[in-house]
Amino acid sequence: MLKRLGLIGVIVGAGVAFAAPAFADKIMVGAYPANPPWEYKTDSGGFEGFEIDVANDVAKRIGADAEFQDLGFQALFAATASGRIDFAVSSISVTKERLQNQGFTQPYYDSDGTIVGKADSAIKSLDDLKGKTIGVIAGSTGEAYMKENAAKLGVAETKSYNAQQDLLLDVQNGRIDGGAGELAGFLFAIKQMPALKILVRIPTGERFAMMTKKGHPLLEKVNDAITAMKKDGTMAAIHKKWFGVDPEAGTSTVTPGPIPQ
Repeated sequence: MLKRLGLIGVIVGAGVAFAAPAFADKIMVGAYPANPPWEYKTDSGGFEGFEIDVANDVAKRIGADAEFQDLGFQALFAATASGRIDFAVSSISVTKERLQNQGFTQPYYDSDGTIVGKADSAIKSLDDLKGKTIGVIAGSTGEAYMKENAAKLGVAETKSYNAQQDLLLDVQNGRIDGGAGELAGFLFAIKQMPALKILVRIPTGERFAMMTKKGHPLLEKVNDAITAMKKDGTMAAIHKKWFGVDPEAGTSTVTPGPIPQ
């Protein structure tokens, strides 16, 4: 919820809602805390991660401070739609379905889907998923992919998890055959879990962005801030900090874009 300067911007009563002013000295940002390298909690309880750096820099550029709220991934969608938070970050892909109910900034990262499994897994392609049990994070694009393709691929069961760490532990311990999800998050996680590896890469065209309520008064300002971060090299520097390499030319990490419609 925005901490307003001056008059309270949203008054709801007798079924009437008034628009909020397009300025703030604080923006509330929801984040799923078990999603490294995008966002995660430190031992002291603070947030760190690629998108935490993005949100903090965006807030600074619009003259505000970012305050982060710990939320489950699925809860982010209701929280933005209701105005409980101003923006959400958590490797949230821009999709046509989501654009019907949510607003998004321009994307700042291009990703693919993947199947992660044990290093000695016999799974080498999507065809090898026949008869297997695959884990997904509830509400994620990995879950959406499996809902759309599990029957076609002959997947025996899709098991839903609230936390990526729980999914990966079940893969590592052999309780499920693999997990479907986002490439960068899995790559980061398995650096600490050498028994796992990326089994299959799935080109999905996913693009991550900050999500907000449709028509949020700060969306244009935030989108302009992201454009500036791309133009002055800030976004590329954040990419190199978290992934150890420069972003590829032509990707959404370095290419400014409009607000998705």
